[in-house]
Amino acid sequence: MKNKLYLIWILLVGVCGGVLRGMSLLFGYEAESGLPVAGYLPATILMALTIVVVLSAALAGKLGFAKRSSWSFEQMYCGMPSGVRVICAFFGICTAILCGIGLLRVPEQCVEQATVYGDTILMPGTLIASATAVMWVLGMVSGICMLLLALRQGADKQAVKSTGLFVTIPIFWCCLDLIMVYHENSGNPVLSDYSYLLLMIIAIMTAFYSMGSFLYSAKGAAARWVASAGIAVYLAFVNTGGALIWMFRSNTDLSMTQWLGTGGALRIYIAVFVGLYLLLQLTGTMRKSKD
Repeated sequence: MKNKLYLIWILLVGVCGGVLRGMSLLFGYEAESGLPVAGYLPATILMALTIVVVLSAALAGKLGFAKRSSWSFEQMYCGMPSGVRVICAFFGICTAILCGIGLLRVPEQCVEQATVYGDTILMPGTLIASATAVMWVLGMVSGICMLLLALRQGADKQAVKSTGLFVTIPIFWCCLDLIMVYHENSGNPVLSDYSYLLLMIIAIMTAFYSMGSFLYSAKGAAARWVASAGIAVYLAFVNTGGALIWMFRSNTDLSMTQWLGTGGALRIYIAVFVGLYLLLQLTGTMRKSKD
């Protein structure tokens, strides 16, 4: 029962967070300057809610799942119903396709990151363009890894050497994505514009790291997995829900790509599939923890 309550709680706070994020994006910024409105209540509540979610998820993982760290990878993650594995595989494919689109649109992203210095337009250097391309390539490979990992989670499957690779590559993808998001927003003084995205990437990275920890019997892996996966799902709701509410309720004619940029918009779409992927994985963990 407590496992179901944890999942329901994550979904409920995720929906609430998405609504609060949407309200903050719609009404929490000054029209003239683009700076946050001082003391805007939904933005403050969202910040407080996020802190509560992070602390509560960490506590729930520590109190309810600390003993599961002794389980093997197969005990923790295998035995997933075939229908669920197919859905997870589909989410992996969608992630790979979106990252492929990001790779094809690297030139557009470089143009969006250009800065004006006097009468001169400064384009990002070769290093930034190359790092952006590598980031999307890692994302494509990570989507394929998500697909292959799901296919190996049947009841009769055993972890092999490649299983560790499937959960390791997404970690490198998230690490590089963190750097690129920070670079793209380094000149932005409004931290709330991208802080929730950064937190989501960190949570996703930690979730995949925790899955891999079961292959090496690392301490605290179960508690870390339950907490990070829950936080990642919550933040996926916050980012995607907020962006969708803004897009459908704003009075501007800007699309999500025009508003967030090509890379930012793709990250929002990717968050949907990675968030749902981790939600299904977490649901499977909760189901197995009753065995």
